Amino acid sequence: MPRTVAGAFTAGTQTAYLALRQLGVSAGDTVLIHAAAGSVGTAAVQLARRWGATVIGTASEANQSYVRSLGAAPVVSGEGLAERVRALSPGGVHAALDGAGGEALDVSLALVKERGRVLTLVDHDRAEALGVQLVRGQRSQLDEAAQAHRDVETGHGRGKVVLTV
Repeated sequence: MPRTVAGAFTAGTQTAYLALRQLGVSAGDTVLIHAAAGSVGTAAVQLARRWGATVIGTASEANQSYVRSLGAAPVVSGEGLAERVRALSPGGVHAALDGAGGEALDVSLALVKERGRVLTLVDHDRAEALGVQLVRGQRSQLDEAAQAHRDVETGHGRGKVVLTV
């Protein structure tokens, strides 16, 4: 694997892993993954399938074959999405990973009974008010870099530590 690919690989995969674990995805679940053709979505589809979940993946029309090749039932994002997902999973959706925000988050809330099993990666401003999850991580300002490093070294940091400038 070229270094440029390897260097970019971990961010999407780690995010997918953390999000799916937070959602408690396991065998027998039906999981809706928005933006399934993106880097996080690609990893999330494969991880959820490996753990025994049924996956429905949203993507553009151009990415439907790709999403299918990952092991998900592809569905075109956009207007009428909730009805298309219900047609694919009449028994319901147990969890949703939102990598698109906006309408995708609204559809997730309409389809998943437990709000605690909806996680958004992008719609942070609405997450708390709606009672949905965000990937747990720690953000530190650049002037707190030394403390952030100490937290990671001593195991006090959770998830990914991000320094903001």
